[in-house]
Amino acid sequence: MVWGSIPHMTTPSIKLTRAPAAPALLELDATQAKAAAHRGSPLLIAGGPGTGKTSVLIESALSRITTGQDPDSILLITYGRERASELRDAIALRTTVTMHEPLARTFHSLAYSILKMDSGDNYHEPILLSGPEQENFIGQLLEGDVQDGYRKWPTDLHDGEDKKGNPLLTQGFIRELRDLIMRANERGITPEELATRGERVNEKYWAPAADFWKRYKEVMAIREDTAGDAKMRIDPSELINVAIAYLQKNEKLRAQLQARFATIMVDEFQESDPAQRKLLDLLSGPDLVIAYDADSSVGRFRGADPDGLKQVVDSYLEKSATQILLQNSYRCRPEIFEIGQKVTSAFRAPSATRTRTCTYSAKPALDNPFTTARLNSQSEEAQYIAYLFKRAHLMHGIPYSQMAVILRSAGTQASALRRAFAQVSIPVAGDLEALSTNPAIAPFILIARVATGDQPLNLDTCERLLLAEFGGLDSISLRRIRTALLTARDDATDTRGGTQLLIDAIDKGEINIEESSALTRVYELLLAARKVLTSIDARPEDLLWAIWDNAKTSDNEKLSTAWRNTALRGGNRGAAADRDLDAMIQLFDSAQRFSERFPYSKPSAFLDELSRESIVGDIITAQGVRPDAVEILTVHSAKGRQWEVVAVAGLQEGVWPNLRQRSSLLGSERLVERERHGDLARLELDLIAAGALAEDERRLLHVAVTRARQALIVTAVQREDDEPSAYFEELDNTGDLDTPVITKVPRPLTTSALVATLRQNLSGGSADTAASILKTLSQSQIASADPAHWTGSLLISSTDTIVATGDLVPVSPSGAENFTECGVKWFLERSGGTNGDSTAQILGSAIHEFARIKVEDPSISEVDLIAKLESSWSLIDPTEGWISNSSLKRAVKMLERFSRYHAATTRDVVGAELNFKIQVGRAEIRGSVDRIEVDSDGNHYVIDFKTGKTQITAEKAKENLQLACYQLAVALDGFEKKLTTTSSSGAELVYLAKDSVKVTTRQQYKIDEAEVKAKIEEIAEGMGADTFQARINSMCENCVVKACCPIQREGRTVIE
Repeated sequence: MVWGSIPHMTTPSIKLTRAPAAPALLELDATQAKAAAHRGSPLLIAGGPGTGKTSVLIESALSRITTGQDPDSILLITYGRERASELRDAIALRTTVTMHEPLARTFHSLAYSILKMDSGDNYHEPILLSGPEQENFIGQLLEGDVQDGYRKWPTDLHDGEDKKGNPLLTQGFIRELRDLIMRANERGITPEELATRGERVNEKYWAPAADFWKRYKEVMAIREDTAGDAKMRIDPSELINVAIAYLQKNEKLRAQLQARFATIMVDEFQESDPAQRKLLDLLSGPDLVIAYDADSSVGRFRGADPDGLKQVVDSYLEKSATQILLQNSYRCRPEIFEIGQKVTSAFRAPSATRTRTCTYSAKPALDNPFTTARLNSQSEEAQYIAYLFKRAHLMHGIPYSQMAVILRSAGTQASALRRAFAQVSIPVAGDLEALSTNPAIAPFILIARVATGDQPLNLDTCERLLLAEFGGLDSISLRRIRTALLTARDDATDTRGGTQLLIDAIDKGEINIEESSALTRVYELLLAARKVLTSIDARPEDLLWAIWDNAKTSDNEKLSTAWRNTALRGGNRGAAADRDLDAMIQLFDSAQRFSERFPYSKPSAFLDELSRESIVGDIITAQGVRPDAVEILTVHSAKGRQWEVVAVAGLQEGVWPNLRQRSSLLGSERLVERERHGDLARLELDLIAAGALAEDERRLLHVAVTRARQALIVTAVQREDDEPSAYFEELDNTGDLDTPVITKVPRPLTTSALVATLRQNLSGGSADTAASILKTLSQSQIASADPAHWTGSLLISSTDTIVATGDLVPVSPSGAENFTECGVKWFLERSGGTNGDSTAQILGSAIHEFARIKVEDPSISEVDLIAKLESSWSLIDPTEGWISNSSLKRAVKMLERFSRYHAATTRDVVGAELNFKIQVGRAEIRGSVDRIEVDSDGNHYVIDFKTGKTQITAEKAKENLQLACYQLAVALDGFEKKLTTTSSSGAELVYLAKDSVKVTTRQQYKIDEAEVKAKIEEIAEGMGADTFQARINSMCENCVVKACCPIQREGRTVIE
């Protein structure tokens, strides 16, 4: 489904896709069939990965429905919303019986539905706070604690004299405090009990944490009362316990639910915590089916209690429950099966589920079932995985949707994988992008924060807005905009700098330049956002909608329409647009959820929460029928799923396993261990917690390596500052640790890479074969294989010199200077590689002409010159508007500076715009001097007026070749209008565009005639040659022929 717009005011457009085919009927083995047929007493199903635990539950539910049991009397509880959705679909596709209630749910969904059951006047509809929302709320309360003198928090958590910051306000502390509250909640520990335990076992932070927890609950209650909607705000850790308390107080309701859910089945029972198990005990009857595998728990960070699983299982067995052990593993090839067994062999506690037999019977399409690889960098690691996936797809027909990359946690590795997959045209799906860091979404959040006043509108913010898709600028056009704003400024009355002009343009709409569409778009978008905020009841989604609905591209097309059309076109860009639309919808969902929880909160409160959080949005299209795409996901998201090809990436030291103690300061893990082991010594508890953490990390590895059916790939980076972890070394099958083998990344399986390789072989021993393949590709309409499309493949049109040997080489004084800077630039511009005469160039010629008029008619006044300039301005700049007016003001100031210079000169002027021609060796130099003066000694002095803003240094002026050519023309008597002497005393550059009272000049002393002649002769030989050399210099940044320069990135194709 492709969403054309956010579902706020309009109806989304829908792209129909073919529904998935109903799954084939599963043939159960004898043990599985026995489990599916069991009735009348609790059943415990134990089995490792791939033994069919979930399949047995599905078949067991279907068999009950087939024999007439009401499907609404069956409750299937599992781990995760997406997993519950998959189970519902799996059952619904196999039966025609109508279901009125969701058959599969999570424990939290079940508890939530219990609390939503209206029980009279005291009913309060629950609203569940997300984890990030809870952390944001905790952070706000801690800020209040700091302002109130830290309340009961110990002094070591105060901001010290060094003022490095408040430990209480760090994200790490906030997360630890939330973890402590959640673990206590899950185990039914009250704030008072937490404080008492802290005093008893010398946990000094538990009492102040308990005091905070009480305030947290009180403020939350006040927030509910003032919200005016009679709703109960509740965090996930409280949800189960509140539901338990609700059932314990309402025996009638509990009995009704127990009767209603005649059959309860629990999948992934090892992921449950003590509170969830207590809720299950309150609701379950004799027809209870539990499936579990202690080695596959991944939810400990969410409160799961895998260590307490054995005790719970034993308690069921003591109550006459039946236990069935599934020992046949059907999922993966023997080689992958053995990898899983190898991982589990290092667990400390024994488990019957490890006694399994691999019964994989499918004929594999891939030759190599298990690969390990060490790469030089994270980028190479991603490229290697992309190569193997592309090969499996092209050579063996494995759909991309049957491939996945599993990571320990989201981070830079996910970004590197996305880039590598995009480079070889592999479509990607995944849920590892946080909203606040999504590059497509971030500009919308940024302009919303500017509108609310939470984000200062400084230079960085302005540039980020203008460089966003709704701004439409690039870095070059952004510089032009700033230059144009400065140029349009009235220097006499406006002293603002370029930064303030840019800020005022976006903030106040003070846009006095042409070509201002980008500034106007951003200003109008900000104006629309601010308009929404004038409403007293403006909600976060209203603000976001105003921005989304008014955002436009540089082509004046609505951004929502542009994204939709791009998504519909498919390909890599389509997949990216699809993900961006998903993220945008998730942003609106988050805003709507925030409004429901806190109805009277302002949009700025939501934006503040968003900036504090790392909300990893649900990828909406991943929950339905997606195009064929590889998934990049964490091991927690991979739980319960399988693919044909799986890469487990990033097995780095310190990353996987991550043995850093969680909540080491506040001790939430110690709280859990004390619940299980009693009040042991702190050191002993830390050792127990460390051992439990190591077991958790190995369980994650076990889950990751058992997701693959046909091929498992395990990768890590091997370099000086980043080593593979012990897990990688344990799995590595490449040999000696002392001399680790670094895997070379093969050539990408893309058309461009293939053509490049074949072209490289055209000059070797395989030239005929390469040429034959290229010919076949070209005949198959692969344009890049056709030599006619190869840059630089055509023969050089001529190897002759530009000027025939012995002929004179035309040289201009300015051209000689340019040639010394860069021969390629000089040649390309001489051959037509220029942008033509700009307004600035025409203005320069005009100023020179007015300078000539002043010399020929000394009686003409400055006012007359300015009047002439203004009357002829339309010929200089035919455009109208602020830019033209600003340019005219600049021109007038140039004339004023010229007049001041002319009046102040002590030398006599003998001519202006004087033409000359001289010959030096093969060089025939032609030019025109702006002005020649005579000093008191009778020597001539050359003046060259400059109307550009760029100035050279005084040292460079001494060696300026253009001025030297002018002096040489005096010495060689080359002027058409003969001078009285060939003696020169020097030359001078006069900068008329420099904004200063005193006219800026640069002097050159009398030249060494022989030295200048030798340099000119050398330049003439170079100008007349057949080869020209490119040089890096200060003018490269603004060079108009950069795209053709072989030493610039933009022009590399000239030689490649």
